[in-house]
Amino acid sequence: MTGVLRPNGKGDNYVQDDLLTYNKSKSNAFGFAAYSDFTFLRDFKLTLNVNVYDTENRSMTGASPDYGYNGSTGGYLSTYSYRTYSVNTQQLLNWSRSFGKHSLYLLFGHEYTRDYDGTLGAAKHNIVNYAANKELAGAVTMLSTDGYSSTYNVEGYFFRANYDYDSRYFASFSYRRDGSSRFDPDYRWGNFWSLGGAWIINKERWFPKNNWIDELKLKASYGEQGNDNIGDFRYIDFYNISSVGGEAALDFSAKGKNDITWEKNGNFNAGIDFTLFNHRLSGSVEYYHRKTTDMLLWVTTPTSIGYSGYYDNVGDMVNKGIELSLNGDVIRTRNVTWSLDLNLSHNKNEVTYMPAENKTAQSDGYYGYSSSYNFIGEGLPLYTWYIPKYAGVDSQGRSTWYVKNTDGTESTTYDYSKASYYVCDDANPDVYGGFGTSLKVYDFDLSCSFIYSLGGKGLDYGYMSLMGSPTSSSERGNLHKDLYNVWSADNTSSDIPRFQYMDEGSSYVSDRFLTNSSSLTLKNVSLGYTLPKDWIKPLGLTSVRVYCSADNVYYWTKRKGYDPRSAINGLVQASNTFQPIRSISGGITVKF
Repeated sequence: MTGVLRPNGKGDNYVQDDLLTYNKSKSNAFGFAAYSDFTFLRDFKLTLNVNVYDTENRSMTGASPDYGYNGSTGGYLSTYSYRTYSVNTQQLLNWSRSFGKHSLYLLFGHEYTRDYDGTLGAAKHNIVNYAANKELAGAVTMLSTDGYSSTYNVEGYFFRANYDYDSRYFASFSYRRDGSSRFDPDYRWGNFWSLGGAWIINKERWFPKNNWIDELKLKASYGEQGNDNIGDFRYIDFYNISSVGGEAALDFSAKGKNDITWEKNGNFNAGIDFTLFNHRLSGSVEYYHRKTTDMLLWVTTPTSIGYSGYYDNVGDMVNKGIELSLNGDVIRTRNVTWSLDLNLSHNKNEVTYMPAENKTAQSDGYYGYSSSYNFIGEGLPLYTWYIPKYAGVDSQGRSTWYVKNTDGTESTTYDYSKASYYVCDDANPDVYGGFGTSLKVYDFDLSCSFIYSLGGKGLDYGYMSLMGSPTSSSERGNLHKDLYNVWSADNTSSDIPRFQYMDEGSSYVSDRFLTNSSSLTLKNVSLGYTLPKDWIKPLGLTSVRVYCSADNVYYWTKRKGYDPRSAINGLVQASNTFQPIRSISGGITVKF
């Protein structure tokens, strides 16, 4: 037994405290969009676009000086403001002409985006009159003040050309040059291009004439895109301005790297689009090979050198696989239509190259570096788990883990600090996609859609937290029903560690908590009824449909409460993440 008091907030009345707490927010938003078209010299058109968006938010919080957690500090008042401002401008020059069987389209453009965001906040203690004045001026002891602003600029120049011959042969080419303020001026600009083509083969004279092929298109393309999504000013060192003895001082905050630049993604795609049986069956099959060079990833460093890590272009990665899409009418009559659709993707991910300076660790024959619970190494998929391996329980019911010995053998230990780290499974699914069906019978329609994912392993943090033994800091909390089967003197065959006070090793991170991430989600169900036209024609209406719909209806996974959809990297923290909200709605759609 660990007592009857809760571990936190002993003696506090959270319900009453919540009633006395003051929270107020005000928000203002402004948006503006405009464009102009100028046509000249017959085939030219100049388009000017501008979009501006501004939002401001101010929040105020107050806590009573007479009761609750802040009673000992004379109460608490804070104010916080946040503003974002974004402007985007485009200048587009279009030229197009058709001559005979040839069609040509050209586009020249320039685009500029500027994003600004800033905050300002302050907090005080010792409120003079909480009931009458909840503004910041109503308290006398300054607790904190802080604020920052950040600006992000990106600019691009681009060109695109499309060519079509006789609606049989298609070709396209594009080029753009982009500059981002997230990189040092010497590494700010990147060049990106694409080239593609398509051939509707069934329009050729030599193609066999038949009644079951409506369209058969061959297509292929290659293109490069850039990624700068790492946050602002990662190329310079960060410092906090603090006070030491009343004088300003700089406090080192984060490490920058001046030579980071654009991450580039080169995509090759080749496939077939088809429509068959008088448009009753359509779909596509496509192979892709996507190579990412100069990957922008966080590199972890020993904190003893003064910082925990930095962003760097750490190497190359390849994603390759196939995508399949099918849509078909199983039944198609005058009054009944039943359709099915399916899509799936199979992807293989692998880090193919890392520079020598980033190969700071070696594990199980792979070279790279560790980052949190992952190992980023050549020959491995991204999001490969790097954690201790669980070795079961010992004769006393304690958790044990494997240890790599210097002579190449393995042993086990119940001391977690001595456990070795292993390259384990990865979080990437083997196959993912969706499927659905729709049925229309006379004026009634019903549809439903599913999404699915097969394979991959996730670290189930929620389950791990529910399987721990009580400690001095967590005496009371929810427990998982699997603890009914823990190891005991009467249940020595169990692989679940003993449930014993202060036995923290019962829920340490290891491959014991890696869980199959396969999932199936009933994404949407919709039912509708379209009123007969004879009923609504006298009202001057062309269509009236009454419907109800449900979204995010249900999902199935390996364990109840485990939702791998919430984390692409497989780190599933069920205790503080929200699943997609289930919603039910209905309405009437009217067309005139």
